[in-house]
Amino acid sequence: MSCTIYIDESGDLGANRGTKWFVLTAVIVDASDEPNIRNKLKAIKSKLNLQAIHFRNVKDFNKRSYIVNELAGEHFQMANILFDTNQYDKNRMQTERIAYNYICRYLLERVSWLLRDTNRRGKIVLSSRGTSKDGELVGYIRDKLLPYPDNQIVDVFSGVECKQASVWDMLQLADVCATSMFYSHEINGYGFITPCFLYRLREKLYRRDGKLIKYGLKYFKDNMKPPKDNLKNHKVCENKKETPSATAT
Repeated sequence: MSCTIYIDESGDLGANRGTKWFVLTAVIVDASDEPNIRNKLKAIKSKLNLQAIHFRNVKDFNKRSYIVNELAGEHFQMANILFDTNQYDKNRMQTERIAYNYICRYLLERVSWLLRDTNRRGKIVLSSRGTSKDGELVGYIRDKLLPYPDNQIVDVFSGVECKQASVWDMLQLADVCATSMFYSHEINGYGFITPCFLYRLREKLYRRDGKLIKYGLKYFKDNMKPPKDNLKNHKVCENKKETPSATAT
């Protein structure tokens, strides 16, 4: 079975500046499901009068909720790597590009396990930033990361390329998923996190043998996982069921 892996990010990877959290997300979509998702994205944009869906630019809470609720009914899966930029190890990763490459490796490992276990092959589509770094990243993944024998990346990928998210609508799905994960961890200017978007998408998270942590939701290092009460104390409301971002095991 063929599929496409759409990859986008949310947050700022820079150490001790911008955002605390950086999220890299892969959304896995089977070829047979793409037409329905594209039609759904088109309908959402029509209703909300949007040229493109960039989740962080949608400021109204109800509109964000509508976008997530509509997409939650479609068929796709996602995997995420979360990186706490306050724990940036400059001795191990001297530049943001090196850090990004490590994060990308962890993400593609997990996607490859999912594809192997479900007998699929897929093409990787990265969200383009419109700079020369796009080509560098494609070359790194294609020529160094995927073939490197010491990685735990299974041979299930058929190619890699960059697309502009503003015109490639399936990358807008990846943007919504990445930003939903980001909002479930990043404390906003009012002291709150917003885990409800991720909660609505929780069934899309990749689980292996029922396990979520280290698969659909992996912290770059184990000590980056927030203490159980850390995120809980920044929720506006509390649910008897814990959100995946806070306590899943």
